[in-house]
Amino acid sequence: MPAMRATARRPLLIHRVEAIPVSVPLVKPVLMGGGQRFDCSETLIVRATTRDGLTGWGEASAAPTMTGDTLAGMVSAVEHHLAPALIGENALNLSLLARKLSRTIIGNTGAKAACDIALHDLAGKYLGVPVVQLLGGKARETVLVQLQLGNPDIKQDIAEARAKWKQGYRFFKLKIGVKPVAAEIAAALAIRKTLGPTAALCADANMGMSHGDARAYVSGAAAAKLLFVEQPLRDNDLAGMQALSRASPIPLCADESLHSVESILECHRLGAIAGVNLKTIKLGGIAETCRAAAVSDALGLAVDLASKTGESSIAAAALTHIGYAIPNLDWGININNHYLATDLVRVPLKQQGGSVACPGGPGLGVEVNESAIQKFRVKRL
Repeated sequence: MPAMRATARRPLLIHRVEAIPVSVPLVKPVLMGGGQRFDCSETLIVRATTRDGLTGWGEASAAPTMTGDTLAGMVSAVEHHLAPALIGENALNLSLLARKLSRTIIGNTGAKAACDIALHDLAGKYLGVPVVQLLGGKARETVLVQLQLGNPDIKQDIAEARAKWKQGYRFFKLKIGVKPVAAEIAAALAIRKTLGPTAALCADANMGMSHGDARAYVSGAAAAKLLFVEQPLRDNDLAGMQALSRASPIPLCADESLHSVESILECHRLGAIAGVNLKTIKLGGIAETCRAAAVSDALGLAVDLASKTGESSIAAAALTHIGYAIPNLDWGININNHYLATDLVRVPLKQQGGSVACPGGPGLGVEVNESAIQKFRVKRL
């Protein structure tokens, strides 16, 4: 029987790459470790188009205390460095372009992530497949979704946990490094008592703890049976994380300390962590996040995927595709588009029954609401 002839495809040449800064109000303020408070989400939208008019969308939030990226800086990085490097390139060459983005400019991982996500969306739409298929297909049929608890008052955290449990959530992330450590220990124990032994609980300090408070927390909250405590100390305090890891009855997870595969290898070499929090904005996009996940799995580290609080369903969809594709997702996925007062897509991703479905349409599988993007576009930076 004669072999079937492969149908040749034309190169998917990139014609234009636009950087669109937006600021979207949150449903309610979010408190983070170290006293940070967020009332809106500042995020960069990237639109990549071909000469034929096919469009791919990407997104990355500004994160000055995590990646160093500001909204103005990301716009400048795209307009002056990343877009010129992509114009005329074949968007189907995702691995080649991920490497080119990583080498075009030092740092600026948020801007790179928004571009890389847009390229994956573009390639998926052109080929008629969801992004998860570009990544090798599904490794699982469901993902466990985390829900953040970051209210100003412990009673509010407990009330929200009760309400979300009734809605099907089974995994909760406590925001710590905000209240006095004794109150945060009490909250962990109270939420465990409220939800019972089957709930999955973890805590995230966003670098907001002193050495003393971190030691007190891991000791005092041990009875709450937390899966992990995330980034209690400063990003560059690897010696402190190493010492805390040796003394802690709760596994430690690194977030702000990790910006590359090399930083994962270093934290693992020191024995400072049991798992990693991977974000597209830290690693530079879908391709690099998947590479980091594969390396983490080979090292025996648990993996937690997260978007920054207030990223829309564009970035959340990208993270969800990654979550379904990577080999290890022991510590679940944390998407945060529900914090937005208005999402930037027509049908936002929904967390239901403690999971989120993998979008099935071509590319990211979400329809961007361009009128919403224009409404919240930042006119002056």
